[in-house]
Amino acid sequence: MRKIGLFSVIFVLVNVLVLSGCGTGSNNTANTPNSSNSSNSEAGSELEWDSAAKEYVMEAEVASGEQALKIWVEYEDYAKALIAAFKVKYPEVKVEYEIVPKVESVERMGLDGEAGKGADVFMLSYDKLGMAIDNATAAPLGQYSESLKDRVPATFIEVVSNEDQMFGVPISTESIALFYNKTLLKKLTGSDQPAATWEEIAELAKGYNNNATNQWTIRFLTGQLYYSYPVLSSLGWHLFEDSDLSKPNFTSAELTKGLEYYKSLRDIWNVNSADATYDSIENEFIKGKTPYIITGPWVFKDFDTAAQEVGFEYGVAKLPKVASGEVASSLTGITVAAVSGYSKYPAAARVFANFMASNEGAAALHQSIGAIPALKSDQIQNVEGIDGNDHIAGIIAQSENADLTPQLPEYLYTAGNALIVNVWDNLLSVEEAQAKAEKEYADLKGLGN
Repeated sequence: MRKIGLFSVIFVLVNVLVLSGCGTGSNNTANTPNSSNSSNSEAGSELEWDSAAKEYVMEAEVASGEQALKIWVEYEDYAKALIAAFKVKYPEVKVEYEIVPKVESVERMGLDGEAGKGADVFMLSYDKLGMAIDNATAAPLGQYSESLKDRVPATFIEVVSNEDQMFGVPISTESIALFYNKTLLKKLTGSDQPAATWEEIAELAKGYNNNATNQWTIRFLTGQLYYSYPVLSSLGWHLFEDSDLSKPNFTSAELTKGLEYYKSLRDIWNVNSADATYDSIENEFIKGKTPYIITGPWVFKDFDTAAQEVGFEYGVAKLPKVASGEVASSLTGITVAAVSGYSKYPAAARVFANFMASNEGAAALHQSIGAIPALKSDQIQNVEGIDGNDHIAGIIAQSENADLTPQLPEYLYTAGNALIVNVWDNLLSVEEAQAKAEKEYADLKGLGN
């Protein structure tokens, strides 16, 4: 499994820029209940670490409420819930929020931060963090890096780190996974445990599939790269192996092998890609007649209702691998919180960013907008509202097998989806489809689409 965790950035320069941006408006004076335990100023900075509380000592004007911290988030409900949770622990601290889409935050911070109008903490997609580090809008988290490693999956830590320093706090994650009908599987196989390999699913399909009655063992969106990727990665193909966005590796031998295997899955679900729709996948699972589907956490509410009304129990597990292959990696999304390199209150900003990954911060996230906190499987069970939720644990387990690419251009999916359709629907041979996809990707990249 390939994960990209190092950003092209001159670390020392970043620290210099961060510290110069942090100097104004702060004396870093102890003003917290545990300030008497504070010691050991952070090497190379003015930030003071409270070893007893295991947190930075907030600037006096923020700790007293004289000055407010400012955060940028995407959703108002989340902002209100997060601030309310934070004030339970830090009642004197004032926090203001602004709704800023994460797709815009890095570019805006580059302008607003320098002008003194930016946030102290902002949210972005993990694949934009390298840009934020390069332009010094994201600052290192300092001593919080160690404690976060105990709570956040190593896969996520790696992708937000540079030179053993974390520059972002993974906040939420989203991945597709294997959803399975425990009740139906128990009836069919005598066990309610999910298949670990595609070969196991194929074996069940031999006796369960019925083309005439539209009865299938597994359903998923067959014409999309996003859904086929776990099969392809299991057989050794990974996007942008060299972090070079000009080389999607569409003509690689590993992809040829993966596509040939993917094409064989037509025997398990013999429908054209155009007929593999959300309705034909998720609605059929709701009826309780489909053992397996591949989908994401956005279906939880509908599936929970259906399970109760129809009378079945379902589970969520890691995606099946090819028996002879590697773990099935998915293209996982991660939302990250970053401390602004322009913040006048770098200590308080770090305290807030770290809090966002705490049990209380994670509960605010999930309860307000239903998002899944980017925590380890064992840690997420301690979050109020999530404890004991095996469905969320299944998404997290798959997320930990993520391929985290530095960037996914829109035209990747244009060329990639066409590749998958050409193979699945048998419109071209595998090699012809690969060559066409490689050319289309290059053409689209040249056009800037």
